[in-house]
Amino acid sequence: MENRLIGAGMFSYPPGVHLRIHVYQINQRPALSLVCADDDEPYANLTANVVHAHLADDEVFVAAWNLPEDVLEALLVTGWFTPVRTLATGHVSGPVWKIQSAELLAWIAEARAEAGVQAS
Repeated sequence: MENRLIGAGMFSYPPGVHLRIHVYQINQRPALSLVCADDDEPYANLTANVVHAHLADDEVFVAAWNLPEDVLEALLVTGWFTPVRTLATGHVSGPVWKIQSAELLAWIAEARAEAGVQAS
């Protein structure tokens, strides 16, 4: 996956962030995290894995409580995601986003294939 700068000049993190793609080992759902664009240090997890929740293969549960609003807005501006509903679980609720980007879905498929190889 190539690194793409997301939200350069954001109030909460001026250098912007990059999206990193993995999958959750237990169910192969997309595990998306953000890293700092200037030094590749972890910034935050974009997604949370709610094992019992019904999500389509192209949907993610966004850990919105973990991220500043300007970061969430910058991610939506990319056109990669569109909000589809809110999911309440335990003590938190958050948005479910549908992944709109064919390129991002391909990267997730690669991560799933890679995780499958590592598991065997």
